[in-house]
Amino acid sequence: MKVLIILGLALSVSAFNQYRLANDELLSMTKDETTPGKEAVSAKTYIVNLDLPPMERWNNVFQHFNPEDFTVAIRTLIHEFLPSNLVIYILEEVASELDRYIPQPFADELRGISNNFRIGLGDLVLGNLVYDLSAFTHSTFPRACTSIVALDKMGRIIHGRNLDYLIGKKLKALTMQVDYQKNGKTLFMATTYLGYIGVITGTKNGAFSVSGDQRNTGNIFENFLSALNGSWPTFMLQRMVLEDAKDYQEAVALLSRTSTIAPVYFIVGGAKPGEGAIIVRDQAHLRNITLMDNRWYILETNYDPWNAPPKFDDRRDAGIAAMNKVGRENMDPEELYKVLSVPPVFNTHTTYTTIMSAADPNVYRTMIRYDAPSD
Repeated sequence: MKVLIILGLALSVSAFNQYRLANDELLSMTKDETTPGKEAVSAKTYIVNLDLPPMERWNNVFQHFNPEDFTVAIRTLIHEFLPSNLVIYILEEVASELDRYIPQPFADELRGISNNFRIGLGDLVLGNLVYDLSAFTHSTFPRACTSIVALDKMGRIIHGRNLDYLIGKKLKALTMQVDYQKNGKTLFMATTYLGYIGVITGTKNGAFSVSGDQRNTGNIFENFLSALNGSWPTFMLQRMVLEDAKDYQEAVALLSRTSTIAPVYFIVGGAKPGEGAIIVRDQAHLRNITLMDNRWYILETNYDPWNAPPKFDDRRDAGIAAMNKVGRENMDPEELYKVLSVPPVFNTHTTYTTIMSAADPNVYRTMIRYDAPSD
């Protein structure tokens, strides 16, 4: 019965996304214009103490926000992406058997947020699995991130990323940096949204940095079958790697060999020159790794490196042109931020820009892009 329910949801998602695809492509071809009078602002940093019981870890964060803002964002997401009453039943089913779909300690972290701040567990599940529900061919979200790993003029590896998303206006108010600590010390830094306990952007000092870009390939049925087979929620895996991997090589190995619910691009930067990788994954298999080696930068958007990007969304060539114009001899964190501010790399869906470096913890900075091009 549960398999039939999940397949029913998959049909609902697939049909809806095909209906919206034409509109999304037309929107993506329109010229972006900056919004006058708006400025980017620094994201605030909050501590998550990993020594606390999982059900208490996010209390320090949520007390600084209005929990209803999270609920509003999720309800908007349901309307935009899953406008079907069936999704409510599915979320209730997943929430009732949370440990079957969400590994520990993440399942208990979600329970703690739900219990302590009266947020529906089903809403939290949707918010944390939305990537895994949306990454497939003909996805609703055609533009969803740019990541760059570069060697700067000081010989440091620096790593920048734009996080683009469909409901960016709602997410900007929920954007924050998180200092994950153990024994009173920073274990790793991350940028995320309120209520999202996975990590899409983060760095482990002296070891590696990592960002995830959406890969739209395959079909939604493969994602659901991968979930039923016990694969990792994609960005909970990335958080696990930040917690457990001791260095760049181990991070690349774990991200390359561990099955995920959805296809994805993992972009990894190290702490030493030459340490950079674009990991291209299907759900169960590594598809390709592009290594930095002797190059001075690597760049990934949302298309396989061996294929040309579509004309309606050519952020790759715009980013390459901007990087080459700056040159390695002038590259530093500020210049990388400027590259990530060049349209269409910077676009109407950009919610935040993060610049980070595993070699230098002082580089980590997230700017919430209220100056993003207008809708």
